[in-house]
Amino acid sequence: MRKIVLVTKLKGGAGATTMCRELCAAATDAGLRVGLVDLDGQGGLTNWWNRRTADNTDEPNPALLQVPIEKIEATAPGLRNAFDLVLIDSPPSVNERILQAARIADLAVIPTRPNIDDLDAVGPIMRLLRGTVDLAFVITQTPGKRSLDAAEAMELLARHAPVLGRTTLRSAYPRAAATGSTGYESDRTAAQEIGVIWSVACDRIGITTKQLSGEKLKPRSRSKAVK
Repeated sequence: MRKIVLVTKLKGGAGATTMCRELCAAATDAGLRVGLVDLDGQGGLTNWWNRRTADNTDEPNPALLQVPIEKIEATAPGLRNAFDLVLIDSPPSVNERILQAARIADLAVIPTRPNIDDLDAVGPIMRLLRGTVDLAFVITQTPGKRSLDAAEAMELLARHAPVLGRTTLRSAYPRAAATGSTGYESDRTAAQEIGVIWSVACDRIGITTKQLSGEKLKPRSRSKAVK
């Protein structure tokens, strides 16, 4: 098991930090020990983790790991030894530092909204990472399950790499994050969406867990950080 997943993007607002949070919740719900590495200068993943663990006196799961990008390759073996899954949230850029994270990852997930600006931004990051790490897409913030834009985006992206799934534009995702929770844990539809993405990602990188189907997930309402 013991995998590292990089969640990366070129364009801000695509939902990479949200995807890290949601995959983290699915992974911990499945019993995995999860580590988070926040390389995004905005610190969104770090802020969420602080809210989530504010009242936690025990060793938290997930754990927030302070790993500078220049040391990410050297620390990779230790990360694999300590955690079942490490999720890395990268900054919105295309440069050599992103390649450093990609070289240690088992999968790079590229979230993108189904609009032309976001789809145009997929090309540079895809060209940067291709041949370095296995690639996959997630379509985020779609207007609905029957969105024509989402269907066209899925067809376009699938020509280049697998599409793990898609999320709809739901307030459950940002609202839950404000209390250190996730859409996966607080909203049934979000739980199903993330459950599908998590299941396909697990198949892709070879993680076996007891809970892989979105249909089996039982979202939990949370008003404060995990205890």
